[in-house]
Amino acid sequence: MEIRTSTILRLRDALLKSGSRKSAIVTSAYATLVKRELFTKEETDAITRVAPFAESMFLVIAADEKVTDTELTALRGAVRGLTGDVLSDEILVMLMEKYAQLLRQDGLHKRLETIASVLDQTEVHHALSLSAAVALADDQLVEAEDSVIQKMRRAYGLEQVQIVTVLDALSLDT
Repeated sequence: MEIRTSTILRLRDALLKSGSRKSAIVTSAYATLVKRELFTKEETDAITRVAPFAESMFLVIAADEKVTDTELTALRGAVRGLTGDVLSDEILVMLMEKYAQLLRQDGLHKRLETIASVLDQTEVHHALSLSAAVALADDQLVEAEDSVIQKMRRAYGLEQVQIVTVLDALSLDT
């Protein structure tokens, strides 16, 4: 499946720009709170809201077992955009560790089914588009990443033609 549309590439570039900004300076006390998962209500709400999107992106970039700094930067940019900069880089690292543990524990199929169960039809398109953009962060889509995108498409109840239509629509220059 060809995911390299002009809009996906623009989205990727915007995510990389946002994700490369320096994070706020974190105190050791804050780092301890994150390790213990003691979050503010605003952080908890943001984590709940962004979790299915963040995990979808993580599953794609982890597919080849080589998560690059560029991919993490794009993912960080996506999470920042989705949460209005509510979540710190420390929380994002904690989430990625949690998603890696869940993937090892449950396997890809179960993780995709779990995510699909909480997303509505519009959200599955957004999750897939963000995942495609993050996968292209390092300017390549390896076979393992493409395979996860295809499995994601099926788990999220999307037909191949729907994805092609969405990506084609995204590629229209406005």
